[in-house]
Amino acid sequence: MVTDQRSKILGGLAGLAAGLSPMKSFTFLLALGVAALGAWVWFKQSGDPRPPFPRYGTVAVSYAGGFIIGRLFWKVVKTAAILAAIVLGGFALLNRAHVDTSKVRQEVEAGSSWLQEQASRAEDYLLHLLPSGGAAGVGVFAGARRKRNAGDETPKR
Repeated sequence: MVTDQRSKILGGLAGLAAGLSPMKSFTFLLALGVAALGAWVWFKQSGDPRPPFPRYGTVAVSYAGGFIIGRLFWKVVKTAAILAAIVLGGFALLNRAHVDTSKVRQEVEAGSSWLQEQASRAEDYLLHLLPSGGAAGVGVFAGARRKRNAGDETPKR
């Protein structure tokens, strides 16, 4: 029974990873190819002070990084929304049962302020990590875009 639960968990994680896979996107693969070309050109150059990484490679890496961030962002937002709904529903149920929830509210407020601070730090870090903000923004948009199945498309009129 333990192996059955373990296989279900691993199957769920594999499904999550498959849903996040950017390898089906042409633009992501193109960005990886351009970044690899930039890296190859950069490694082929010689000189004691190595010249900077080619700009087109930096833009391509930024796009690919933004694309992955966009893919992860929507999964995290959806999971957080579901968890928040469950927690708020539990609080409403406890409040309806006349249970004192003041300490819990204080802890939730402290936790949310900590989470906001950490998100701000992560944003600052990611903005410095991705040197080309425009390419990263386009990558985030492209990565967060909803995928359509071939059967879901409706004819345009």
